[in-house]
Amino acid sequence: MFLQGPCHNREELFDREDELRTITKALKNNAWVAILGPRMAGKTSLAIVSASLMGKKTFYVNFKGAENLRDATLRILSALGRSKMKGIKRARVGPIEVEREVEKPSAILEDVLLGLKKAVVVFDEVQDIKQGVNQFLNILSLVRNTRRDVEFIFTGSAIGLMDSLLNPDPQNPLYGRSPIKIEIGPWDLQTALEFLEKGLKKCNAPFTSKELSETIEELGTLPGWLSFYGLRRCTGISHKKALEEAIGEGVKVARGELENILRNRPEWARKVLRAMAFGAKWSELLKLGPSKSGLYKFLTTLQKLYLVSKKGNLYVISDPIYRKACLEL
Repeated sequence: MFLQGPCHNREELFDREDELRTITKALKNNAWVAILGPRMAGKTSLAIVSASLMGKKTFYVNFKGAENLRDATLRILSALGRSKMKGIKRARVGPIEVEREVEKPSAILEDVLLGLKKAVVVFDEVQDIKQGVNQFLNILSLVRNTRRDVEFIFTGSAIGLMDSLLNPDPQNPLYGRSPIKIEIGPWDLQTALEFLEKGLKKCNAPFTSKELSETIEELGTLPGWLSFYGLRRCTGISHKKALEEAIGEGVKVARGELENILRNRPEWARKVLRAMAFGAKWSELLKLGPSKSGLYKFLTTLQKLYLVSKKGNLYVISDPIYRKACLEL
C-alpha cells in the first residue's frame, strides 16, 4: 500500500474511484485525458492504473527535465523500443540511431507515434516541455486525426505543453479537441487517516490515533508524503523517527522543486516564496522588490503549479512540506 514508486494496478491504488471511473469512460469514448495536480498527489499512479484497465498495450514516458522536443523525442523512442521504428531509414537523434535520414527529431517522432496501434500512451510531467511545443502539438494533432485506436493520458501542472494542450487558441492544431481535464489534490482529512490506518494495519505496524494526527499535521494529506512515513513504519522504524525522516526527505524533494522554479529568476522571487510560507498580502509581497507585472506572473505560475493558493487576501504556500522547504530557501 505504501509504495516508493507509482501504482501499477487497481489493487495498489487507494481511493480515486470517481476519477478512475471518469478517466476510463473518457478513454473508451476515444477522448484523451489530462490529469493535473500538485506533485505527490498521485497523478502518475492514477494515469498508469487507468491505462492498465483499457486492455491495450501501455507505454509510459516521463518528461521530467525534458525541456525541448529533442529531449522528449529521445525519451519516447526509448520507451517505445527499437521494434517500433521498423521501416525507417538510418538517422541519428542524439545517442539513438533510427532508420531514416532526417534532420529534425519531429519527423522521427511523427513516424513513431503514427505507427502505434491499439495503445494507451502515458506522457508524465508534460509541463516541463516548454520548447518545441507547437511542433509537438502538430504531431499530436495528426495522431488525434488518424489513430482512433490510440489514446493519450497527460499528467502535470498547467504550464508549458500542458497549458497549450488545455488552452489552445483558434490557430492551435488541437483547437476544439483538448483533453478531458481531471484535477486531483490532497486528500481530505478522513481519507488520509484511512489511508494511513489501513496501510499500517496491513503491515502490522503499531500506531495510535495521536500518532496519525501528528503525522497529518506535519506532512499534510498528499499521498506521496504520507507514503514516505508509512514505508518507514512498515520496516519497523518508530513513529518519531519515521516522521522525522519523512519530513526530511520530503523537504529535500520540495526544495529541489523550488530551486528549479527559482532558476534564472531575480532574487525577489526567493523572498516572495519565503514570505508566503506564513501567508502574505499582495502589498507586502510588492515591498520585496518585484514589479506589479512581475509579481502577477510569478504568482500565476505558482498557482498553476498548485503551490500557492489565495485565502482571503493572503497568498499562502498550501502544503506543509513545501512550506517548510520555503523557510530553508
